[in-house]
Amino acid sequence: MLKRFIFCSLLFIGVSSAFAQKEEVFTGILVDSATFSPLPFVSVRVKNSMRGTSTDIQGNFSISATQRDTLVFSLVGYQTIEQSCWNWEPSVIRMTEKGILLKEVTIESTVIDPYAGMFDDENAKIAHRKLPFYLSKTKKQKRKLVWLREDNLRAKTYVDVVINNPETKTRLMKQYSLTEDEYYNLLGQFNAKNYTVMYYLTAGELVTILNNFYEKNAPRK
Repeated sequence: MLKRFIFCSLLFIGVSSAFAQKEEVFTGILVDSATFSPLPFVSVRVKNSMRGTSTDIQGNFSISATQRDTLVFSLVGYQTIEQSCWNWEPSVIRMTEKGILLKEVTIESTVIDPYAGMFDDENAKIAHRKLPFYLSKTKKQKRKLVWLREDNLRAKTYVDVVINNPETKTRLMKQYSLTEDEYYNLLGQFNAKNYTVMYYLTAGELVTILNNFYEKNAPRK
Protein backbone atom coordinates (compact mmCIF):
# COMPACT_ATOMS: atom_id res chain seq x y z
CA MET A 1 0.00 0.00 0.00
CA LEU A 2 2.80 2.33 0.97
CA LYS A 3 4.71 1.54 -2.22
CA ARG A 4 1.65 2.28 -4.32
CA PHE A 5 1.19 5.62 -2.55
CA ILE A 6 4.81 6.60 -3.13
CA PHE A 7 4.58 5.57 -6.77
CA CYS A 8 1.41 7.63 -7.31
CA SER A 9 2.96 10.62 -5.58
CA LEU A 10 6.06 10.49 -7.73
CA LEU A 11 3.94 10.07 -10.82
CA PHE A 12 1.86 13.14 -9.89
CA ILE A 13 4.94 15.23 -9.23
CA GLY A 14 6.50 14.15 -12.52
CA VAL A 15 3.34 14.96 -14.47
CA SER A 16 3.02 18.34 -12.70
CA SER A 17 6.65 19.18 -13.40
CA ALA A 18 6.33 18.20 -17.03
CA PHE A 19 3.20 20.31 -17.36
CA ALA A 20 4.80 23.29 -15.63
CA GLN A 21 7.91 23.05 -17.78
CA LYS A 22 5.99 22.84 -21.04
CA GLU A 23 6.95 25.68 -23.37
CA GLU A 24 4.33 27.93 -24.91
CA VAL A 25 4.29 31.15 -26.88
CA PHE A 26 3.86 34.40 -24.92
CA THR A 27 2.72 37.52 -26.75
CA GLY A 28 2.09 41.17 -25.92
CA ILE A 29 2.54 44.80 -26.92
CA LEU A 30 5.07 47.28 -25.48
CA VAL A 31 3.99 50.95 -25.31
CA ASP A 32 5.16 54.22 -23.76
CA SER A 33 3.41 54.68 -20.40
CA ALA A 34 2.75 58.39 -21.01
CA THR A 35 1.75 58.51 -24.67
CA PHE A 36 0.74 54.87 -25.29
CA SER A 37 2.83 55.01 -28.47
CA PRO A 38 4.11 51.58 -29.61
CA LEU A 39 7.77 50.95 -28.72
CA PRO A 40 9.71 49.18 -31.48
CA PHE A 41 13.02 47.37 -30.95
CA VAL A 42 12.45 46.66 -27.25
CA SER A 43 14.67 43.79 -26.11
CA VAL A 44 12.58 40.87 -24.83
CA ARG A 45 14.46 37.98 -23.24
CA VAL A 46 13.86 35.06 -20.91
CA LYS A 47 15.67 35.77 -17.66
CA ASN A 48 18.75 33.63 -16.98
CA SER A 49 18.73 32.18 -20.49
CA MET A 50 20.03 32.95 -23.99
CA ARG A 51 16.55 33.13 -25.50
CA GLY A 52 15.37 36.51 -26.67
CA THR A 53 13.70 38.61 -29.33
CA SER A 54 12.60 42.22 -29.90
CA THR A 55 9.39 44.06 -30.62
CA ASP A 56 8.42 44.93 -34.17
CA ILE A 57 7.58 48.41 -35.47
CA GLN A 58 4.14 48.20 -33.84
CA GLY A 59 5.53 47.15 -30.46
CA ASN A 60 4.38 43.51 -30.79
CA PHE A 61 6.44 40.56 -29.58
CA SER A 62 6.15 36.78 -29.24
CA ILE A 63 8.56 34.47 -27.44
CA SER A 64 8.66 30.84 -26.33
CA ALA A 65 8.99 30.24 -22.58
CA THR A 66 7.44 28.31 -19.69
CA GLN A 67 5.16 29.61 -16.99
CA ARG A 68 7.99 29.32 -14.51
CA ASP A 69 10.07 31.81 -16.52
CA THR A 70 10.33 35.57 -16.18
CA LEU A 71 10.46 37.93 -19.14
CA VAL A 72 12.78 40.95 -19.08
CA PHE A 73 11.93 44.01 -21.21
CA SER A 74 14.63 46.65 -21.78
CA LEU A 75 15.07 49.68 -24.01
CA VAL A 76 17.57 52.54 -23.89
CA GLY A 77 16.00 55.49 -22.08
CA TYR A 78 13.34 53.38 -20.34
CA GLN A 79 13.18 51.56 -17.04
CA THR A 80 13.73 47.81 -17.35
CA ILE A 81 10.70 45.63 -16.54
CA GLU A 82 10.63 42.04 -15.27
CA GLN A 83 7.32 40.18 -15.54
CA SER A 84 6.47 36.61 -14.54
CA CYS A 85 5.00 34.28 -17.16
CA TRP A 86 2.73 32.58 -14.61
CA ASN A 87 -0.91 32.81 -15.74
CA TRP A 88 0.19 35.04 -18.61
CA GLU A 89 -2.45 36.77 -20.67
CA PRO A 90 -1.64 38.74 -23.85
CA SER A 91 -1.71 42.37 -22.78
CA VAL A 92 -0.34 45.87 -23.25
CA ILE A 93 2.82 46.43 -21.21
CA ARG A 94 3.67 50.02 -20.40
CA MET A 95 7.28 51.15 -20.11
CA THR A 96 8.28 54.31 -18.21
CA GLU A 97 11.01 56.66 -19.38
CA LYS A 98 14.08 57.03 -17.20
CA GLY A 99 14.66 60.40 -15.60
CA ILE A 100 18.28 61.38 -16.30
CA LEU A 101 19.71 64.00 -13.94
CA LEU A 102 22.56 65.91 -15.52
CA LYS A 103 25.19 67.82 -13.60
CA GLU A 104 24.87 71.58 -13.65
CA VAL A 105 27.09 73.17 -16.26
CA THR A 106 28.14 76.81 -16.18
CA ILE A 107 29.14 78.33 -19.50
CA GLU A 108 31.37 81.37 -19.42
CA SER A 109 32.49 83.35 -22.42
CA THR A 110 36.16 84.25 -22.59
CA VAL A 111 37.60 86.75 -25.02
CA ILE A 112 40.68 85.15 -26.54
CA ASP A 113 43.60 87.47 -27.17
CA PRO A 114 44.83 86.48 -30.66
CA TYR A 115 48.24 88.05 -29.98
CA ALA A 116 48.91 86.44 -26.59
CA GLY A 117 52.41 84.98 -26.54
CA MET A 118 53.03 85.78 -30.21
CA PHE A 119 55.97 88.13 -29.53
CA ASP A 120 57.31 86.65 -26.30
CA ASP A 121 60.59 85.62 -27.91
CA GLU A 122 61.18 89.06 -29.43
CA ASN A 123 60.37 90.80 -26.15
CA ALA A 124 62.70 88.48 -24.27
CA LYS A 125 65.54 89.35 -26.63
CA ILE A 126 64.95 93.06 -26.13
CA ALA A 127 64.66 92.76 -22.35
CA HIS A 128 67.89 90.78 -21.99
CA ARG A 129 70.06 92.31 -24.67
CA LYS A 130 73.54 93.31 -23.52
CA LEU A 131 76.48 94.96 -25.17
CA PRO A 132 79.53 92.76 -25.67
CA PHE A 133 82.25 93.76 -23.22
CA TYR A 134 84.91 93.89 -25.92
CA LEU A 135 83.27 96.73 -27.91
CA SER A 136 84.83 100.14 -27.74
CA LYS A 137 82.97 103.00 -26.12
CA THR A 138 82.18 104.48 -29.54
CA LYS A 139 80.78 101.22 -30.89
CA LYS A 140 78.70 100.74 -27.76
CA GLN A 141 77.18 104.21 -28.23
CA LYS A 142 76.43 103.45 -31.90
CA ARG A 143 74.81 100.13 -30.92
CA LYS A 144 72.63 101.90 -28.37
CA LEU A 145 71.57 104.45 -30.98
CA VAL A 146 70.52 101.61 -33.32
CA TRP A 147 68.47 100.04 -30.52
CA LEU A 148 66.86 103.39 -29.79
CA ARG A 149 65.85 103.83 -33.43
CA GLU A 150 64.41 100.30 -33.48
CA ASP A 151 62.40 101.00 -30.33
CA ASN A 152 61.10 104.23 -31.83
CA LEU A 153 60.03 102.41 -35.00
CA ARG A 154 58.27 99.75 -32.95
CA ALA A 155 56.38 102.41 -31.03
CA LYS A 156 55.60 104.56 -34.07
CA THR A 157 52.22 102.95 -34.88
CA TYR A 158 51.03 103.28 -31.27
CA VAL A 159 52.15 106.91 -31.13
CA ASP A 160 50.52 107.74 -34.47
CA VAL A 161 47.19 106.06 -33.64
CA VAL A 162 46.79 106.81 -29.93
CA ILE A 163 49.00 109.77 -29.02
CA ASN A 164 49.15 111.95 -32.13
CA ASN A 165 45.64 111.31 -33.41
CA PRO A 166 43.09 113.31 -31.35
CA GLU A 167 40.23 111.61 -33.19
CA THR A 168 40.95 108.34 -31.36
CA LYS A 169 40.49 109.99 -27.97
CA THR A 170 37.45 112.02 -29.04
CA ARG A 171 35.71 109.01 -30.59
CA LEU A 172 36.23 106.72 -27.62
CA MET A 173 35.18 109.35 -25.08
CA LYS A 174 32.01 110.09 -27.04
CA GLN A 175 31.16 106.44 -27.79
CA TYR A 176 31.40 105.36 -24.14
CA SER A 177 30.44 108.68 -22.46
CA LEU A 178 33.81 108.97 -20.72
CA THR A 179 35.36 111.87 -18.89
CA GLU A 180 38.97 112.68 -19.73
CA ASP A 181 40.14 111.09 -16.46
CA GLU A 182 38.18 107.92 -17.23
CA TYR A 183 39.65 107.80 -20.73
CA TYR A 184 43.24 108.04 -19.53
CA ASN A 185 42.63 105.64 -16.67
CA LEU A 186 41.38 103.01 -19.14
CA LEU A 187 44.24 103.79 -21.52
CA GLY A 188 46.70 103.12 -18.70
CA GLN A 189 45.03 99.76 -18.05
CA PHE A 190 45.15 98.97 -21.76
CA ASN A 191 48.87 99.78 -21.97
CA ALA A 192 49.65 97.64 -18.93
CA LYS A 193 47.75 94.67 -20.33
CA ASN A 194 48.98 94.88 -23.93
CA TYR A 195 52.49 96.28 -23.63
CA THR A 196 54.06 93.07 -24.93
CA VAL A 197 52.19 93.16 -28.24
CA MET A 198 50.87 96.61 -29.00
CA TYR A 199 54.15 97.87 -30.49
CA TYR A 200 54.10 95.09 -33.07
CA LEU A 201 50.55 95.69 -34.31
CA THR A 202 49.41 97.39 -37.47
CA ALA A 203 47.21 100.45 -37.15
CA GLY A 204 44.07 98.42 -37.94
CA GLU A 205 44.92 95.71 -35.41
CA LEU A 206 45.70 98.28 -32.73
CA VAL A 207 42.39 100.11 -33.28
CA THR A 208 40.45 96.83 -33.10
CA ILE A 209 41.86 95.64 -29.77
CA LEU A 210 41.67 99.17 -28.35
CA ASN A 211 37.94 99.35 -29.21
CA ASN A 212 37.34 95.88 -27.76
CA PHE A 213 39.10 96.83 -24.53
CA TYR A 214 37.08 100.03 -24.06
CA GLU A 215 33.82 98.29 -24.89
CA LYS A 216 34.51 95.63 -22.27
CA ASN A 217 35.92 97.86 -19.51
CA ALA A 218 34.21 101.23 -19.89
CA PRO A 219 31.94 102.05 -16.91
CA ARG A 220 28.26 101.51 -17.65
CA LYS A 221 26.22 104.69 -17.42
